[in-house]
Amino acid sequence: MTIRSLLFTSAAVFGLLPLSAFGQADTQREAIEARIEALTGEVEALRLQLEAMPQDDDSLHVEVDDPVIEEVIQRRQLERESTRNPLAITTHRRNYLFPVSYTTHPNAVAFRDVYADVGPNDLEVKFQFSAKVNLLEDVFGTTGDLYFAYTQRSWWQAYNTDASSPFRETNYEPEVFLEFDNTTRLLGWTNTRNRIAFNHLSNGRSMPLSRSWNRIYLESMFQRGDWAVAVAPHWRIPESDGDDDNPNIDRYWGYGDVTVARRFNGDQEASVMVRGNPSPGNYGTQVDYSWPLFGNIRGHVQYFYGYGESMIDYDHRNHRMSIGFSVNPLISGSGGVR
Repeated sequence: MTIRSLLFTSAAVFGLLPLSAFGQADTQREAIEARIEALTGEVEALRLQLEAMPQDDDSLHVEVDDPVIEEVIQRRQLERESTRNPLAITTHRRNYLFPVSYTTHPNAVAFRDVYADVGPNDLEVKFQFSAKVNLLEDVFGTTGDLYFAYTQRSWWQAYNTDASSPFRETNYEPEVFLEFDNTTRLLGWTNTRNRIAFNHLSNGRSMPLSRSWNRIYLESMFQRGDWAVAVAPHWRIPESDGDDDNPNIDRYWGYGDVTVARRFNGDQEASVMVRGNPSPGNYGTQVDYSWPLFGNIRGHVQYFYGYGESMIDYDHRNHRMSIGFSVNPLISGSGGVR
């Protein structure tokens, strides 16, 4: 829709409501508010298209009809609509439920402090919930949105009735971040998003199971066609020796994540995430594959091998296969890469 047509449409809407009609019908007021919301989204889309138009250096910008830019515009419109709707939830990272999650090497030592008489089952339920709230829009002029996000991952011994089916581990991850959508292109790749965040991650336990740390991370996503690469280095905020629950976590978790994802056959998606510390040779690798089932529900298979699947297992090598469902893909989803 052009700017001219937007102006004519707005004039037509307001022309239907003379001053004498103000306050007579709630439906008319709702129609005006809905139209304003629609126009706001279209203006935002036009603004992003204008920013994406080529300038003097064509190597750093993309054409407006680039499908990656179209996807960025669509995602931003959907997020704006969601965050302005008090009844909607905006997804952040993946949201999934794995009723079948099997590990060959459960952490029996840590589980003794959860239930002393019975060991952990190698079959459990794993799930993740992740959402975000837009606190401020366009912090730096016309760019930079401030968000609060919350992610929770749980490993539930649902089938371990001898131990009263406890939650073996739950990780709580609140964070505050500034996000910058981008359209810069270099060597065929488009830098679609950049993020700087303060992140807290803990399992909410008392000693000896307590695990927590605070980090500042930078995350940048690059897309090219059906491919996406996300790089997320982090810096741990130092703690005193007396307060540090996991003083050597950097030896296992490393200093950031790298994720490579590819979409194929329409809406199927595969991704590989790698983290770790090359010096001691400790790594963690997660492979995800998801595909549409029905509605917004996707089939999902996840495989993890190495260190750092959870806070309690940061120094425990794990080998896990999980099967279940997810609701938002990584590349066209709204949030981060985990």
